[in-house]
Amino acid sequence: MVIQQLQDAGLTKKEAQIYLALLELGEANIAQITKKSGIKRSTVYEMLDILKKMGLASQGRLKKRTVFYAESPKKIPEALDAKKRAIEEAMPELLSMMNLLDKKPKIKYFDGIAGLREVFEDTLRYPDQEILTLFPYPYINLGEDYFQGHYLPERVKRKIWSRAIIPDTPENRVFAKYLQENAITTTRFSSDAAFKLFDIEIKIYGGNKLGIISYKEDLGLIIESTKVSEGLRAIFETMWNLLK
Repeated sequence: MVIQQLQDAGLTKKEAQIYLALLELGEANIAQITKKSGIKRSTVYEMLDILKKMGLASQGRLKKRTVFYAESPKKIPEALDAKKRAIEEAMPELLSMMNLLDKKPKIKYFDGIAGLREVFEDTLRYPDQEILTLFPYPYINLGEDYFQGHYLPERVKRKIWSRAIIPDTPENRVFAKYLQENAITTTRFSSDAAFKLFDIEIKIYGGNKLGIISYKEDLGLIIESTKVSEGLRAIFETMWNLLK
């Protein structure tokens, strides 16, 4: 019934089958999607490209392997606004399927410079909000002046402010002043010897998301979990209140 309602709203039968397969799998490679949907591999590639353009699917990298994810059913009305009513009739059943996935944290993996950038780009999808950040310095080069030339100006443009906790070093003091003047960022410093060994970056944002970047491994993670996010947020706030 849901497949028919999706077809009534504007998706083809194969697009609907693949979207529902992604929704049930949560995270899958081409082989898994092909098996779940019963659609041949070449057609799966074609339909995934269409779903990505509609904003109903996305892809990431896991150990040099491409994996795909279903976006929330709540995005369907935006993609198919002309037939919004038909989609809303299907929404309760679609959301009940999505709720099964919500019981587990959603984790997306990215590698390489492009993958690390994707973690940063995801934080920009939540305008008028705050990002909490724990990070080392100096930043590992993300290519073509990405951080200061693109990311920070775009963050300011979208009215996303930040609080950051970083190791207390002379270089970081200079960098924090730059962030304060150019990127609506308030910084506090930790002089703890253990924290100076901190060499990953953690971003808490979007209400229930974590971005984790390991520059030495060229590895990025996006974790979507209310409980995990709340836990890290509590740790951040505790550290923030103890520091000057």
